[in-house]
Amino acid sequence: MGSGRRGRGFAIFVACVVALALAVGAGWWAARATLEPQTPEATSSAPDVVWAEATNSSVGRTLPLSTTLRQPARTVASNALPGVVLSASPGEVDQGDTIYVVAGTPVRVAQGEVPFYRDLARDVEGDDVAQLQQVLIDLELLAGQADGDFGWRTERAVKAWQKELGQKQTGTIPLGELVAVDRLPTVVQLGETIVRGATLGGGEESVLAPTGEQNFVLVVTQDQARMIPAEAMVQITWQEHTWDAVINSSEQDEFGNTEFSLTAPDGGPVCGEACDTLPGDAQVTLRSEIVIVPRIEGTAVPAAAVHTRADGSAYVITESGETEVTVRGSGGGIAIVDGIEVGTRVQALSGTPGAPAPVPQPAPQESEPPADEGSDETPSTEG
Repeated sequence: MGSGRRGRGFAIFVACVVALALAVGAGWWAARATLEPQTPEATSSAPDVVWAEATNSSVGRTLPLSTTLRQPARTVASNALPGVVLSASPGEVDQGDTIYVVAGTPVRVAQGEVPFYRDLARDVEGDDVAQLQQVLIDLELLAGQADGDFGWRTERAVKAWQKELGQKQTGTIPLGELVAVDRLPTVVQLGETIVRGATLGGGEESVLAPTGEQNFVLVVTQDQARMIPAEAMVQITWQEHTWDAVINSSEQDEFGNTEFSLTAPDGGPVCGEACDTLPGDAQVTLRSEIVIVPRIEGTAVPAAAVHTRADGSAYVITESGETEVTVRGSGGGIAIVDGIEVGTRVQALSGTPGAPAPVPQPAPQESEPPADEGSDETPSTEG
């Protein structure tokens, strides 16, 4: 019995030793498999080189907004006709046009700087007569020149005009039937009381015309104002005209908006020599763009392709290696550079930025060269 127990005990001991040995061996194998250096194929390879071709493009940033042209008006005439207003026609007017009618009598406009202040009839002389004569000449009712002398020819022309208007042919122009406006054509406004159906007694403010002052204003919200640099250029477009403007001053309006006052870069009027082409409305909206970043056109490469040295100089990596460039501007992920031509291939991404670009590999040959024609040196492994 005792020897049998000892035999079984010995067998159990041997089995434990064998199991322990197997466990140690398995751990050693696992550690070797984990810690042993991996082959190059197992390591993560460097990013592939990406090449881009330089193109012709542009960069810049503009903010499309509207510029408001404000043209203040002033009172140029008071009503001198009593009665009921039968019609009112404010807006754009030209020489001799009717702007309102009181009790059947039309009130008409004439170009001139001298207010009409009296009845105009035979033997009256003066600048106001000359203004009347110019209207008659423009309407082809009077021949000759406006000499300021109300003679029989002028009287006959006045009667012809009255006939056209359906009026009694008196040959005279009573006070209140003509209104002088500095410039025609233009846009006029009527006084608040000059509305159809209103009864006038005389003396009411009747006609307002532009003073000739033109204020270009850019009205923006506070958020938009923060986007506009003080030195920004504003490009304003009207019909075939494009004008450059700069910010002259700014102020807050009653609604919390910012009003930028604009002038030409030389400090003159924005519209320059073409101000007469603008409509004469009290307020005109003009299409405009605020140049946040000036537009630059030229040879464009990806911005990631441009590297900077410690001395601040810039370069790109071409197929020939590092090529120095001058960056003229950038935006939207591209840079406009001088120093390379359109069509040049540049390295946009590599595993080691700033390193010389690898030379592109030649295309595979149809057949491999014989092994004994190669170099005796061990070929390097390409990564």
